[in-house]
This record gives sequence, structure tokens and C-alpha cells, in this order.
Amino acid sequence: MTSADFRNGLLEASLVLREAIETCVTPVCRRYGLSPQQFHVLMVLEKHGPQSAGELSDRVGILRGNITAVCKKLEQKDLIVRSRSPEDERVVVISMGDTGERLLQEMAEEFDRCYERLLEEESPEEIEEIIEGISKLCRLARNERKE
Repeated sequence: MTSADFRNGLLEASLVLREAIETCVTPVCRRYGLSPQQFHVLMVLEKHGPQSAGELSDRVGILRGNITAVCKKLEQKDLIVRSRSPEDERVVVISMGDTGERLLQEMAEEFDRCYERLLEEESPEEIEEIIEGISKLCRLARNERKE
């Protein structure tokens, strides 16, 4: 496989995956009154726990100037909690609120139903291969961003 083959495959996969995400994630987010970006913030907080606004911005891929507005809306919905770091009062720490945890659990059930339909034709082994491939691709992309 050449780098051109990889590039073409990656571009095609990104378009198809974006469409699949639009089909599943966006409607669920809308039903719960969230933008996909707000949902991504909640997912990162669920996975990585409390973190500074800067760390969250980097993980989500939102400009640091925009993360404040996204978090403010989530805080108004009582989904996250913003507080000052005890070590450094200048640092804002963002953590998941109880309401946010409950909301993500409800949303996860809807996503599971959507993805179960998508994967119903695949064997457990094939699903595992897909997950491993996605993980490798994410690792490659993260390494590329760091360089």
C-alpha cells in the first residue's frame, strides 16, 4: 500500500464516518438539547475526569477562546461544574456534574441501540478487528498532531 492509497482510503473513510456520526449522534444530541461539540466535551470529561479549561480545549480540539462559551452553556444546563483550582486560583477546573453523568447514561443507551443495528451483521471477531483498527488510526492521528 502506498501513501496515496492510505490517503485516499482515509479521506473516504472520514467522509463515510462523518455521515454515520451525523446519522446517529447528531439526532440524539438534538433530542437532548446539545450540540455535537457540547456532547464531545461531556464525553471527554467522562473519560478523563476533571481538568483545566486548557487541557479540555486541547483534548476536544476547540480553540481555547471558544471552550469558555461551550462550557458556560453546559454549566447553565447544570451538566458541568466550573471551579477554581485550589493550587492556582487562576486556573479554572471543569468537571462533570451529576446531571451530566445521568444525561450521558441516557444518551449512551440510545447510541448503543443505533450502533447495535449497524453492527448486527458482524461477528464479535470482526467487531474487535474494527475497534482495533480505529484505535490504531486514532493513535497515528494523535502522534501526527504532536509533531
